[in-house]
Amino acid sequence: MRIPAFVVGLTTILSLVSLTLFGQTDLLFSPYDCREHSEAFPEDTYVEVIVIDSSMIMDESEATVQLAVDTMNAWKQWTIVQNFTFGKDRGSLSMITDLNALHPYFRDKIKKLIVMCKQKGIDLAVVETYRTHAKQNEYRFMGRKYTNSTGGKSKHQYGLAVDVVPIVDSVAVWDNVSLWRKIGVAGENLGLRWGGRWKKPYDPGHFEWTGGLTSQHLTAGMFPAIPEAEYPHIDEELELLKKYWKAWEVEQSAMARKVKKANEKLN
Repeated sequence: MRIPAFVVGLTTILSLVSLTLFGQTDLLFSPYDCREHSEAFPEDTYVEVIVIDSSMIMDESEATVQLAVDTMNAWKQWTIVQNFTFGKDRGSLSMITDLNALHPYFRDKIKKLIVMCKQKGIDLAVVETYRTHAKQNEYRFMGRKYTNSTGGKSKHQYGLAVDVVPIVDSVAVWDNVSLWRKIGVAGENLGLRWGGRWKKPYDPGHFEWTGGLTSQHLTAGMFPAIPEAEYPHIDEELELLKKYWKAWEVEQSAMARKVKKANEKLN
């Protein structure tokens, strides 16, 4: 029996289609070796670029690393000045003038005050920031015109007070009432308490901030509440500051004893 030609042709076409489909199916389920494709992107030429927004806040682990880098010896790098640096008798013990010795929130307020005064053409010098108990007691023994507070009772002992003075032609100007008023108002506009409002003692170079806390609160170990969004790691910063303050307390306490012995020999 003879098979018609069109049937033979149709059979041939179907056979070819079946082979093609089988080949594709076999390819679809065959093992996939990703190494063949990865060779087109060698590791040494592929760079992943990650863009970090500068407004992002570092996480706690990064903050801890930064704080850990700062050692117990960092307090030795704080700037200090000696007696009569600003034209007044300030005692035998050195004065700490470093803004980094202040409570972070208060420190930033003082930085703003300095900038605001500069914009008004007033140059402010920092006379004293953190003050040890020994230094506070030295002022107390020098008379009430210096302070009414003994060690531990001043805001300086908690990094929440600062003394400044305007500098005119390289000279500290202590008695220009008009100039002090401009500086005092600028500080009050920042929410600071100004010593120029006091009568006993009148202390126009003094600014402080406690966030509503009293000396009793500070003595008990409390610190004013501040915006966590602005200072997310304030607890770590304060713990480090307290270590530095303690180191300075030991340093100046020993120095005070030496000064006392020297004075006793002279007398």
